[in-house]
Amino acid sequence: MSCRDRNRNHFGFIVVSILWVSALLVALDCRIAGALDVVSGLTESTQFKGKGPLEKLQSAADLLKKKKLKHSALVFLILDWTDRYIREPSDPLARLKRWAQLTNDERLSHLRIPRDFLNRVLLAEYLVQDTPYLNSAPRKKLELLGKLSREKLVDWSVFLAYARLYAGDVINGAAQHGNITPMQALKTLKNLKDEGLIGWHYRVPTEAILIAEALALDKEYRQGSPPRQLEKLRQLEQAGLITSLTRKDLEKLPVWRLLMADKSFLNSSPEEKKKRLLDLKDKGLILATTCSDLIQMFQPFPAASPPQSRPAPLPKPMQPHLNGTN
Repeated sequence: MSCRDRNRNHFGFIVVSILWVSALLVALDCRIAGALDVVSGLTESTQFKGKGPLEKLQSAADLLKKKKLKHSALVFLILDWTDRYIREPSDPLARLKRWAQLTNDERLSHLRIPRDFLNRVLLAEYLVQDTPYLNSAPRKKLELLGKLSREKLVDWSVFLAYARLYAGDVINGAAQHGNITPMQALKTLKNLKDEGLIGWHYRVPTEAILIAEALALDKEYRQGSPPRQLEKLRQLEQAGLITSLTRKDLEKLPVWRLLMADKSFLNSSPEEKKKRLLDLKDKGLILATTCSDLIQMFQPFPAASPPQSRPAPLPKPMQPHLNGTN
């Protein structure tokens, strides 16, 4: 590709980006003079400001259905709103039922709700807090999970990961599972991977359910501030107990709530926001990919330039007559 073609494509990309953000402002009826970036443009718009989590999700679904918004502009917001709505009840089982109701709501079908991630976390909290799951034999665990699955309270991918974990014990006649803790199970899983006895296709979904259980048992983590939660996740990855894929899923909510609670961050310029996000990455509190996603979320709106009148065309020079007459 020639330099001219690359410049033309780059210019075209910039034009498309400006047009999309302009359309976003119009779609959101955004009359906020201080809306410096995409996030503030969304949260301060009349469609979302002052509404509850469910109303925000319904508004977002409606705008997506009408193609007035892009999914990429809503990734962290949808996760945050969904988690807040699901956690309105204090009972873990009621939260699971709310998850099922929300993720099967046709009105929200245009939203990309991370249903498997949320289900893993909510299911783990219910299992370790309200059932004899941790002290049960493998078959009893599968029976409990199967019952919840038939009640549509377990995502199919989450149930598959649990089935892979415990079905082998049942097939081999294990009466007990040793009653090891989820954290101990994570260490064993890491060792199996290090020895080359299992592959990524088994490790990643298995570690996802085990770390969800381990964190559900970790009162200090659950009650900790977002920075402490991010530090805990960093330590788990450094110890090799979770992969970067699992860490990225888990760090989205803490880092988003850390940023949304920081008024100095929200009121800063897009350039300052980018600098502070890069600082979080450099300190190891968030992954580079998470940092990149957030920088895109907080990208500045293009400055509106005042309309300019087109210059008048220059007069064309008079052409001499060919016959020499005046």
